[in-house]
Amino acid sequence: MSIADLPRYAHEQIGLRALNLSTDLLKGMGRSDLEKIRDMGDKCGCSILMLEQPDALSLADPKDSIADQAVERMKRVIQAARLLGCNSVSVAIKSKDSDDHFDRAASRMREIMEVADSIDINVLIAPTAGLTNDPERVTGLIKGIGGFRIGTYPDFLQATKSGDPSGYLRKLTPYASVVNASTLEFIPGEPVESVPDITDDMDGLTGLDALAAELGAMDEEPAPIHVGYDLPPLVAAIKAVGFDGNIALDYRGGGDGTLGVLQSREAILDAIESLSQ
Repeated sequence: MSIADLPRYAHEQIGLRALNLSTDLLKGMGRSDLEKIRDMGDKCGCSILMLEQPDALSLADPKDSIADQAVERMKRVIQAARLLGCNSVSVAIKSKDSDDHFDRAASRMREIMEVADSIDINVLIAPTAGLTNDPERVTGLIKGIGGFRIGTYPDFLQATKSGDPSGYLRKLTPYASVVNASTLEFIPGEPVESVPDITDDMDGLTGLDALAAELGAMDEEPAPIHVGYDLPPLVAAIKAVGFDGNIALDYRGGGDGTLGVLQSREAILDAIESLSQ
């Protein structure tokens, strides 16, 4: 399947309304290729929401030549995101955690934000080991960078690794426009007698409430059970802080990828619906 065919496939086969793309899928593509992907997404009702930079960049490196390359890379990612019609890009920062590294990262990110601000692209920091491992360090960095278009890209698996998943997500989600619901593996769920019908009045519902209403309209089937960590507490954490942005499905397990995404979608919807009971 070509990358240009992904939006239609995601919309028709999985029922998604938007896609995140990774920059490694776009190698060798030019302006016309990116615009074709954007146009295909617009036509089928599945736009490209965000462009991810999957490899952490050395934005805080003490060597200017290395940090400059990282800055230029992100500037190119932002320009590609504009051609794709995205409203956001994500970036992870490869760095040790020290005050000097913190200051260099903030300075380099401000350079990147000048380009992002000029074309209305949000830049979301994807926390990773090192400088951005601690959520409070991430929020401090965001405040140090400043501006309205800098935010976070919290990840369920990263939250679980922190040892306090709910606390981790509660600290980072207020700065997020997208939360990455990473999943690993599923087993069949236990049969249920009935699913409450919550679709009588869906008008005006947005965000997580709209997704809960969508679940009520689905056929009565047991939701798959996620193996590795519990999804409901993670969904409850982002709900608790009033998150009303987008949830990205990121299946990282084995087997059929489409099935994994479908199971992820079903499990997340079930977790959201359970919060309303």
